[in-house]
Amino acid sequence: MIVAKHRRRFATIGRIKTPDTSGRAGALLTDAEKHYKDLIERSIILGELCITWCRADSADEVIRALDVEVLDITNSGFKGLSDESYKEQIEGGFGGFLMLGEEPPWFLAMEYTGDRAYRALDRLSSGGEAICLIGSATLYRFALFYARDGRKICKFDYAGDIFGETAAIDEHLQGLFHLHERYADTEAGRAPDGGLLDDWRMHALVLMERITGVRLSFEWLTRGHALYRFRV
Repeated sequence: MIVAKHRRRFATIGRIKTPDTSGRAGALLTDAEKHYKDLIERSIILGELCITWCRADSADEVIRALDVEVLDITNSGFKGLSDESYKEQIEGGFGGFLMLGEEPPWFLAMEYTGDRAYRALDRLSSGGEAICLIGSATLYRFALFYARDGRKICKFDYAGDIFGETAAIDEHLQGLFHLHERYADTEAGRAPDGGLLDDWRMHALVLMERITGVRLSFEWLTRGHALYRFRV
């Protein structure tokens, strides 16, 4: 059973005790769905980020798993991440910046033009677990990967299928019918009705919350976190 520890409650990022998996007639949104639907609408840039949660004892452990050379560390929210990454992209570079935040025992890595955390997913999950949402809302391409004990266990493709074994996280998938129709509950009105990308992303973020026990918020995104600049 995959359960995050619930030792503290934060004003800008909420800890959850149990997932809201109840089906509702007419496919009314659950509290978690409403939260992430609003977050997606408020944070356009969120659709262009590589978002990775991983368990680790320290930020240094995460950085070692990424196998990078750190040039400097500053403090910034995700707007600073996007601004610096965009400048780098204009100059012909990619993947030189990563924002890293901590919600023990989890770390959240965000990248705008890079995918280092995705490429290091096996190492990031060594001795633990990691989950990565990667893609582009502009290009209508997204995938969600779950890794455990040093290997990728399963993958959810937008407008595609599920690959691998989901047994390790089956308890967290109930009602997430936008990820795949197998989780639909037609009697409760919980079934896909168009396959929209934002709906898929909403359920991907709900799944990340259920696994980590951490609710990602707009306030957390705008708060200052460690912004790493790497040699590329």
